[in-house]
Amino acid sequence: MRKLIPLSLFTFMCSALFSQITPVFYNNGADVYVKPGAFMIATQAQGANALTGFYNEANQGTNSGAIINEGTIVIQTFLKNDDSIIGNGDKIEVAGDWINDKLYSGNNSFVYLNGAVQTQNITGAAVTTFDNLDLSGGPVKKQSIDAITTGVLSLNSAELATDINQMLVTNVNPTGAITWNPGAGFVSSVGAGKLARVTGTASGYVFPVGSPSYLNGPSIIRPVEITPPAGTDTFGACMVKGNATNDGYNVETTDKVLCLVNPNFYHRLYNGSGAAAADLTMYFNASTDGDWTDEAHWKNNEWNYIAAATASSNLGFSTVTVPAVSDFNPNPFALARKKFQLSAGPDVALIQGQSTVFAPVIGAQAGYTVEWAPDLNLSCNTCNDPTANPSATTEYTIMVADPAGCKLADSLNVTVTELGLLIPTGFSPNGDGENDVFHVLNKNLAQIDLVVFNRWGEKIYETTDWTVGWDGTYKGVKQDVGVYVWECSYRFIGETTIKTAKGNVTLIR
Repeated sequence: MRKLIPLSLFTFMCSALFSQITPVFYNNGADVYVKPGAFMIATQAQGANALTGFYNEANQGTNSGAIINEGTIVIQTFLKNDDSIIGNGDKIEVAGDWINDKLYSGNNSFVYLNGAVQTQNITGAAVTTFDNLDLSGGPVKKQSIDAITTGVLSLNSAELATDINQMLVTNVNPTGAITWNPGAGFVSSVGAGKLARVTGTASGYVFPVGSPSYLNGPSIIRPVEITPPAGTDTFGACMVKGNATNDGYNVETTDKVLCLVNPNFYHRLYNGSGAAAADLTMYFNASTDGDWTDEAHWKNNEWNYIAAATASSNLGFSTVTVPAVSDFNPNPFALARKKFQLSAGPDVALIQGQSTVFAPVIGAQAGYTVEWAPDLNLSCNTCNDPTANPSATTEYTIMVADPAGCKLADSLNVTVTELGLLIPTGFSPNGDGENDVFHVLNKNLAQIDLVVFNRWGEKIYETTDWTVGWDGTYKGVKQDVGVYVWECSYRFIGETTIKTAKGNVTLIR
């Protein structure tokens, strides 16, 4: 016959009189029944010989080793279940590890993992299906096996570290299935580990995910929210702190639409059925993470722009939402910024000596900076609309950087038609105000040396000022009508080469 030990109030005390470590509680195959309203308390004594461990064991006979709980069991050490724990609206409080090797059936029960000293592990040989799991006390509750919560997962201010495993919440209540303190309570994962949720309504399901406190420095919490259409589906999420490039997803490799991808963290997102097109909201702290306006999905070995995004805020975070995301393969997603509009303007054709004013189109957010290159024959190289007066054909490039760090460049060509040295073949210094002086007509000269010779080769005029010229006299004497020889060396503005020319000019009276 099976043993059934009913308990209304019973306390198992550790004693320092024992010379070796033994269990606090060991039922050795006996069935234990905790009645409604009853308390079973297993305390943990202090000292080198303190007793440890709450064991529900099956013996080698016919006894099952079942604990039937309809009251409250408080365990100030670890719980190891090697047979079955069957609840019915009860409470089990555990300060140490939860080790389940066979069967736990809660039937609307509550399990509290409230150890305050060190990491509590959810482990064992069998996956535990919790009805309601409440986490408090110490900083980390860590899984070494998958786990399921069918009622409410209460994170409070604790970190649930699934590691490479999954915590699946099957309660489809979008807001009541997971409770947490924003900025404190969260789920962390590594590798393929994740927090998974079964969805059932067209509502926003928040995944309070963050980075593990035991890896890569202090944790950061950056939730995601998935809003599926009505109908049952399963989604999963984990957050990865650090540059995605380190995991093979180079943030510098983007499609033609994107400009920047968040180098501080990214998410791995999963859709169990792969059928539902869900709205995806990513949370971030603009003051520490940067200002992000879009979302990106890693696919075909590059980060791809997803769709037009909507900015908002929730739970103390800034948010970016894109609609109808149906492709979750591969699983990396990240915050991003789309390229802004930039056009240097159309190409320009000038005749040497002319100028033009640039009129670029810049769609960057306020606070952007501008730089033109080369800084040659420009009225200003850091303003939007400089005046350009190049003496030779030049390609100008405008470089714009917005406050978020997105940098774009565009170019235009200014084609300059060089007319050479403009100089008349004749002049008439008769005082009528027309063509009275022989001089160079170019307006874009930086240097000039013009010399005039008479028919005997005697130098009768010389100037280095292109604004003046020869009036047809030599030493105050008017020269005879005829042909004179000139030679000129000159350099245009913006050029370094000195050129030379020579020719004849006819003096007419």
